[in-house]
Amino acid sequence: MKNPFFVYILTFGGVIVFYQLGWSDIYPAISIDMILFFGLSFTVAAALALAVSSDVAAIGIYQPMLPGFTIIIPMACFIADIVYTGYVPLFEMLFGTRFIYTQFVGVPSLHVFAVTFGGAFATIRFADFLYEQRRWRRLRYLAEAMVPIFYYLLVVYRGTALISLTSWAFVFAIKRSRIGWRAAVIATGLGLGVLMLNGLIGEARTGSLKALGFPSLAFQESGVPESYFATYLYATGPIANFQHGVTTTVPAYDFSEVPRFLISEMLPDFLSRRLLSAIDTNRPAVPEMSRGFNVSSIFGRSYLFFGWTGVLLIFAWMMAMALSYLALILQSQYCVPCLALLNTLIVFSVFDNMIAVSAVSLQLVWPLLLGLALNRSG
Repeated sequence: MKNPFFVYILTFGGVIVFYQLGWSDIYPAISIDMILFFGLSFTVAAALALAVSSDVAAIGIYQPMLPGFTIIIPMACFIADIVYTGYVPLFEMLFGTRFIYTQFVGVPSLHVFAVTFGGAFATIRFADFLYEQRRWRRLRYLAEAMVPIFYYLLVVYRGTALISLTSWAFVFAIKRSRIGWRAAVIATGLGLGVLMLNGLIGEARTGSLKALGFPSLAFQESGVPESYFATYLYATGPIANFQHGVTTTVPAYDFSEVPRFLISEMLPDFLSRRLLSAIDTNRPAVPEMSRGFNVSSIFGRSYLFFGWTGVLLIFAWMMAMALSYLALILQSQYCVPCLALLNTLIVFSVFDNMIAVSAVSLQLVWPLLLGLALNRSG
């Protein structure tokens, strides 16, 4: 579970299998061209996984070395965000009347750093917790790792919190290499609990998800708790939206759109927003199978530009990025958290283009910069 190319196969393959449960009445059937694309991408990913297997297998040795004062950086940013905004979103959601979660933007510019550095810090400190031998330091590292999670919950960034928890799971898998049945049972129980909580928060934040996903009779008769319909919808909905776009739209195939495609789909959005604004354009809107459901995996928008050619280009970009990042981290002090963050980006690419989402992609940069800073100071 630590090879990023196998992670791609397991994630997207698992979602497609999950999709076949047919728990939503509005999901389109998976088309032949969609099956052919994923079959091809899984074959390529399997070949790459085998090619880098020895390098990935070597990643697992790690020594905690992040200076103790580093916790001051995310804590100062988190406090500044909430003080600047003037309220705590979670408290507003539970007790207030004016809460709209998308309005929380924190301190301009600093907020992006706070969210991305916080996620990287949480992953590094969780690795420190697992690898540290001294008990008192382990407790300290775990407490520090939880600080960004606590902040994400306070500002109702449950997706970002799930991303960090997923990175923790990958750190655990990298360290253990093989996970025994007892650990697997505990992890499964915790995972189900987190998914249920995610569903409940989703209901509280957006209202009834039945009106968004239209649960089928098969789901209603399954006996599965209603809160897990949110999990099904969030996990499989982006692929359903991708299929909906493939079925209902005609790609532009306009070569004048190449700059827009490269900027919007291959660069982090903290850059692409400024560049797209400079050329007086923006990212294309995703066709929605249900009003307000506007995510369609990493591949959805690329199809709108150049059809399956665009999809293949984004797949190639993701594979190339993963290969390049692996080459960079092999000699890094933070190779374990770096690999965990890479795998997490690939997992969450089933929801949206996480290369373009700065809150995720920038997390991969901070451990490398911290490693360079430590080398210079040393």
